[in-house]
Amino acid sequence: MSQQPGILDTELFAANFCRFIERAIKNYIKTTPLNHLTAFNNAPIVGDPIVGFADGDDPIFQELKSIIGEFHLTPREIMEKYIAAKRWRFGGPKSLEKIGVASWALPLTHETCLEERRAPFGGSPRYNHSRWIGVRLYRCLEQHIASLLEILHCHAVVPTQSEFFKIEQMSGGWMAANWSERHIAYACGLGTFGLNGLMITERGCAVYLSSVVCNCELTPTPRPASHVENCPFYTDGSCALCIKRCPGSAIDATGRSNIACLKNLRDQQAEQIISLGLDKGLVGPAPACGCCSTGVPCERKIPSVAYKRS
Repeated sequence: MSQQPGILDTELFAANFCRFIERAIKNYIKTTPLNHLTAFNNAPIVGDPIVGFADGDDPIFQELKSIIGEFHLTPREIMEKYIAAKRWRFGGPKSLEKIGVASWALPLTHETCLEERRAPFGGSPRYNHSRWIGVRLYRCLEQHIASLLEILHCHAVVPTQSEFFKIEQMSGGWMAANWSERHIAYACGLGTFGLNGLMITERGCAVYLSSVVCNCELTPTPRPASHVENCPFYTDGSCALCIKRCPGSAIDATGRSNIACLKNLRDQQAEQIISLGLDKGLVGPAPACGCCSTGVPCERKIPSVAYKRS
């Protein structure tokens, strides 16, 4: 179907919700001026996205309550809250027949990953800008997709930008959100977890994750039966390079400690970067760190299970 630029492809929307959403995400990344690092010759922040989908009533979303906590919202719960909050303003259905979830991964560029590999404590200028300048891109894309669906008479909400999104401090001191983009990405078939706690997708783990919940019937993307299938360490005991890469010693054979990771970011990283004079040109409230997602076999792809320590 040919379509004029800037015109909604209503035919595609009517024929295939998933394809419409995927195309809208990819077109946005290709055309938006937000996907540029002005401090780095207008280089792109992220490359070609990958998109996955899930039935919002898939039992896996109930399972997340036992994995993360009862406070973690299911897609149906978040949509019901959203509908209830806006019904008095715009009207809305009293019941929802179908709930769908779209999740996508935006891969950082090779150049950004290469610079972060060389940073002794993470927080390289290009990675730092991709994190803090890029957040405008990530959030605007989320709202763009939700707005497109609303324009086409669906109900759509970005959970992490909604008034219902919360981050809880758990009894052990670690933090947990009531909408985990990593777990949602797994449910939508984008990848599986690595030893570093990140989502290893076909574009690797150096990605930013987003999602939208809507009242559309979306065709689920198949997902691996094992939630750690893409990680060589969990598959055959090989690799574990992310342990060596972490400057805060937050990763070991049991996985990543959120507490140790946050402690390094809050108490150590900035001081170390400043002491080496590597803080020039950094932006945002913190340097940001991508050590465990760069310089590892899963940086930009799903590594072979045959990978062995060099």
